[in-house]
Amino acid sequence: MEQAIWLIDLLGKSVLLVLVFVLAEKLLSKRRVAASQHLLWLGCLCCLIMLPVTGVIFQGLQFEEAAGAPASALFELRVSTLQSASTGSWSFVTLLIALYASVAVLLMSRLLIAAVRLASIVRQSQLPADSRTVTQLSELKDRLQIKRPVVLRVNDSLDSPVSFGLLRPTILLPGVSSKWSDSVVTDVLLHELCHIKRLDWLTALLSYLTTCAFWINPLAWVAAKRLHESSENSCDAAVLRAGRMNTDYAESLLGVATGCIHARRSRRISSMLVQTMHDRHTLKQRISRVLEENVMNAQQSKRQMRRSLAAVALLSATVLWVMGSHQMLQAQEQPNPESRDVDQELIPLNTVEPMYPQQAADERIEGWVHVRFTVTADGVVDSDSIRVLEAEPPYMFDHTAVAATKQFRFRPRVVAGQAVDVPNVQYVFRYELEAPASDE
Repeated sequence: MEQAIWLIDLLGKSVLLVLVFVLAEKLLSKRRVAASQHLLWLGCLCCLIMLPVTGVIFQGLQFEEAAGAPASALFELRVSTLQSASTGSWSFVTLLIALYASVAVLLMSRLLIAAVRLASIVRQSQLPADSRTVTQLSELKDRLQIKRPVVLRVNDSLDSPVSFGLLRPTILLPGVSSKWSDSVVTDVLLHELCHIKRLDWLTALLSYLTTCAFWINPLAWVAAKRLHESSENSCDAAVLRAGRMNTDYAESLLGVATGCIHARRSRRISSMLVQTMHDRHTLKQRISRVLEENVMNAQQSKRQMRRSLAAVALLSATVLWVMGSHQMLQAQEQPNPESRDVDQELIPLNTVEPMYPQQAADERIEGWVHVRFTVTADGVVDSDSIRVLEAEPPYMFDHTAVAATKQFRFRPRVVAGQAVDVPNVQYVFRYELEAPASDE
């Protein structure tokens, strides 16, 4: 049950997180700076990757803060597997979690299929027949200061120039590239080398894995699409900054797309593991953007990148702080220890042993949960005040510990003849497995 609650909370936060970046893009789109938009969506991707661990991090911070204040009362209760919950009460939740994980694994398995197909295409590819193309690649690599070795090959079945790989990246050209002019080949190689220099293949791979993990969130797929589009726009802008005229480059984009139209109808390669130079869904928008692009010089581009990086870093840190500290902020309490003489101290009258989660019992998992709450003047636990300060493992035993805490009863603390609320009462529940009975 705790895992389901954690998963639902995580998915809800992922929706809100992407919405924040969508709104930020709306504000940024007025400036139409491709590199800034790419940094924005890269920041969104990093936040989605970090989101699952922020809760654990801030839970630890909360525990350290709470540990600094003296507890009004600290008790310890041991929980054994004799109080394990029935299997049936957890089966539906387990089924839902397994279904969610199965879809995520199925989506990730598409990468393996794409890798097999890509490897087949690489084996069937050939070295360029024209040595001038290899010479151009070497010169452009030096101009862009790319130190990694880049492999250049040709395959007749491709519908677009593509690039992929990290340590030893590869550029694949379609068979029709032999008919391209030198200027078109230069534009194509520049575009793909920009992808390689910016490590776009790695970010695209991480983006797909992240969307697989958050597959039920449609905005996660929107974020991945925006990241891909901004990556292409950034490389287009980089080609223009390298000295190419926007009209010539737009003509090259259109010419490459037109020349590969027949190959596109029998497409054999998945875009999950490669960076494609053109996409029929975004080609018109990219050409329009290239023709309208306000090309910055090197100094302006660096200043803009620094400002954008600072803004995205600040936005990402703020979003992660809010998302991670949401429960911690709700858990803030103002304990007011009584300075007057205590006539009667707080004493537990009825403590309920939590149920040992069946999943934990089946998997032989032990752990503990540290909770904090307020005992009212009536001797009952204020349900709204219950907070889990720390748990090991996280989210495994929390639900049963909180459910048991709500049923506790105490003899209230009496000060100057009057029963008072007692904040910051703490319990540590230790979940321990029963030793197997020995056969005599």
